[in-house]
Amino acid sequence: MSCLISRLLLASRLRTTTNSFCFSSTLIIDSQLHHGRRNKGPFHCELSASGTSPSPPSPSSLSSSIRAIHSNSPISVAQREHRHRQPQSKHRGHGKNDNREKNFSPQVERQLKEHIQNFPSQLPNTTHSTELAAWHRTAVELVMDVSKLWGRNRQANPTSPEQLYRAVLLANDLVSKVLSIRESELDDEIDGTVPKHIQHDNNEQGFKGGARMLSTELLAQTVALGLSRCDPKISSDAAYKAQELLDRLEDINIKHHKMTYERNLSFKGEDVFPNTRIYNHVLNCWARSLSTEAGKHAASLLKRMQSPRTEGVSFPRPDIISYNNMLNLYASRGDVDAAEALLNQLEEDNEVTADVYSYTILMNAMQRRFLSGKGDRFMKDPQRAEELLARLVRKYEESGFLEGRLCPTSVTFGTVLSMYAAADRLRKENLYMNQSRSWINRNVDTSTQRIVSDAEYLGWGAENAERVLEWIIGLSERERRSRGIDSADAAHHHASDHDTFIRPCVQHFVTTTHAWANSGLGLEGAKRCESLKNRNISLYKTTGYTELRPNILLFGAVIDAWARANNEQESAEHAEGLLDEAEKLFLNSNSSDPKERLSNIVYNQVIDAWSRRLSPTRAENVLRRMTDNYLMTGDEHMRPDVISYTGVIKAYVSSPVGGEKALELLAEMNDEYMNGNLGAKPDTKAIAVVIDACIKSGLITEAERLFSGMDDSEKSPVMFNTILTGYKDEGRCQEAGNLLRKMITLSDKGYIKCSPNSLTYYLCIGALSKSKDEDRVTRAQMLMNETIQRYRGGDRKCKPSTELFNALAHVISNSDIPDREKEVLTLFETMESNGCTPSLESFNILIRTCSRAEGNDMKNALQIAASAFNALDSAGLTADSVTYVGMIRAILNLVNDSEGKIGALTALFRQCCEGGFLNQHMLNILTQETSEDEFQSITGIPWSQGFDAPHIQCLPFEWRKNSTQRKQNEQH
Repeated sequence: MSCLISRLLLASRLRTTTNSFCFSSTLIIDSQLHHGRRNKGPFHCELSASGTSPSPPSPSSLSSSIRAIHSNSPISVAQREHRHRQPQSKHRGHGKNDNREKNFSPQVERQLKEHIQNFPSQLPNTTHSTELAAWHRTAVELVMDVSKLWGRNRQANPTSPEQLYRAVLLANDLVSKVLSIRESELDDEIDGTVPKHIQHDNNEQGFKGGARMLSTELLAQTVALGLSRCDPKISSDAAYKAQELLDRLEDINIKHHKMTYERNLSFKGEDVFPNTRIYNHVLNCWARSLSTEAGKHAASLLKRMQSPRTEGVSFPRPDIISYNNMLNLYASRGDVDAAEALLNQLEEDNEVTADVYSYTILMNAMQRRFLSGKGDRFMKDPQRAEELLARLVRKYEESGFLEGRLCPTSVTFGTVLSMYAAADRLRKENLYMNQSRSWINRNVDTSTQRIVSDAEYLGWGAENAERVLEWIIGLSERERRSRGIDSADAAHHHASDHDTFIRPCVQHFVTTTHAWANSGLGLEGAKRCESLKNRNISLYKTTGYTELRPNILLFGAVIDAWARANNEQESAEHAEGLLDEAEKLFLNSNSSDPKERLSNIVYNQVIDAWSRRLSPTRAENVLRRMTDNYLMTGDEHMRPDVISYTGVIKAYVSSPVGGEKALELLAEMNDEYMNGNLGAKPDTKAIAVVIDACIKSGLITEAERLFSGMDDSEKSPVMFNTILTGYKDEGRCQEAGNLLRKMITLSDKGYIKCSPNSLTYYLCIGALSKSKDEDRVTRAQMLMNETIQRYRGGDRKCKPSTELFNALAHVISNSDIPDREKEVLTLFETMESNGCTPSLESFNILIRTCSRAEGNDMKNALQIAASAFNALDSAGLTADSVTYVGMIRAILNLVNDSEGKIGALTALFRQCCEGGFLNQHMLNILTQETSEDEFQSITGIPWSQGFDAPHIQCLPFEWRKNSTQRKQNEQH
């Protein structure tokens, strides 16, 4: 394709008229057109004739121009040598557009379009039959040259999807004109309008090569192949154009077949006879098409292939590729049932039988349905896919392991493994699905329900994945013995023989390892991952299969499992130990395969392990270790990236110096980026983590500086809410309100990501709870009403929550407004009317508010507090230490009768100790508010005034086993 523009430029200049010309060329056709057949040799044609060439452009001149700059010309050789001397870019994708532009530039496209426009669309007015063949040869060379863009070696001629489609359309226009010439010849022949003196020597027609004739059908087939490889999102009409091309070719063939007298044509019947390949290309177009009518057109075309034609005209029967295209069509549209029915039909068909790709297509369709987040996810799909695989394996075994077309590939086995590997994760997702979308509640048969119940325990998918892996290993051993291949011979099989020889590969182990890592079994899952890694290494040493050579992906999966195993330091130590092992194997690897070289991914996983365990120093040590190895090897894949730095910053977030360290690491990231490390460019997530660290360290000014320096399009609710958290902790309600209004303004301007959510309003109301402003209650109520209005207006992110109402209750409780307890009690009704259920915190706030009542409200407040306390059981809640503290204060402040007060406190204290909720705070309150005798009467504990309150640790453990204060001490 690189010299196409030169050919076209020369063609535009060569306008020669000659009485005789001789054409000789060599043309290599893409072997992909033969579906696996290799060319036996170059297509070669020699033709000589005399006469006057048509004008303009003459086929002889255009053919000469194409011949003049063939791939072996000095110009092309120099171009190829120049390309080989060009250094490879270090950055992926760099320079790609330049290559695409050279392969099909606007200039090339324009020149090609001009020549196609000059090509005749009907029978040329010439008395020389060889001129027709010359026109045909011109079309062949142009089409075949352009077809390099979509042929087998198309990677050497990269083009954008848009450019490819335009190139195919130009080729389609040219072939359409060739078909028009054929139609014109036939019509004139049938009408008897062809001059009698024109005699065509059909023995000299077309390009003949070692494999087949370069016929009109081949041109149509080439264009149909190109249309099938166009992006369906861009080429929405590609399938229709391919179908139109095929229909015209069929009509020409039918007309030719109907002719019963001596034919005076420039082509033979074989030249326009459509074979199975062009039908398969058209079927593939329909399979990839986005048209809603694709299924109907494809089914109609397949039926035409299956049915005999009228008037004695027969066309090729469908082969397995035809049926696989139909399977692809059903699979791409999620119609698993239709695909399964077609596969069952193929299994019973004696003419065309299913191959490994037929089964793989259906299994992939089940996999897509299973992995989708749609309501048709079906837990039975992994087992159904395994049943299909078992049927395929059984057929392969029955053939004595000799029928290569039935040999399952690593992809076929990998499909089932990946489905089981994802089962545990999807089951956990299912727990949070709406009941109407639940797998268990689907209208399925009993067997499906049984399978769902089997998956109720963790690790179900991982166990099945490992079982399938062991099955693959056993199959490989059986095939090896059946075919009389010893271990040494099997180990030295070439990669090209892999499709006809079952054996496990390291990717199967990687997939199964990921299954255990994501099983939710924590430490047990990590141990199973470790066992699989050791089994892979042992099997590789025993068999010598190159496919089993351990790679960095396997180590990465095991490291990830240990990183997420639990919160223990030992697990992170084990993950770092695996990194040591990986460094010994891969640090100095010279392999060109990135899977067999060390990368920053495994280092990032170990950093994540230490970050999860809040060990910032260990995390930073791994970062420095990675940097040192990069400087030592110069391997760009090992260079720290933004994920590396973000992981270390996350480890520092809860540290007292977290803000300062985060800012230092952010500055280091920026320096790395300025020094050419494009992967270290700080992204929004990294900046969000730095802002969080600054907020938790009290560096609000630095957090504000980072936040204000970001573009509005990069800001997210998480960042806004992080800043609001800092305002809430410091009671800066004015700044919180201003930031909320900014979010709303940006949202109205189209920055949807900046729109506030219920957490935003919670933090703004929380900032008011620490404020001393007189109007704080009114402002908090306005924010609450605004949240409800936004939710009722369709903003689902602003759905009111119990926590939001509790924040408003805090503001009311800490204020000086009258009847505070009644206002808080009213919130309970508003909460329930908005679909929220009061929590234990809601009741505790109400009881605490009642305990602060004064004057005439004291008696009513006591009744509200007592009712709230007694209503906990009916609400499904259990009082905690905070509840008992609130009730003790309420009784001390609101009960005037001394005897009644002592009796109420005694009963409450006994109930508190029986529940194990006693803490030091209660003892301190009672010693401060009661006398020695009253304290001993209430608690039964001797105490003298002037001394500290009895220490909680000196009292029975059963009294304090569930206390809030004890849990806080244990956490520290």
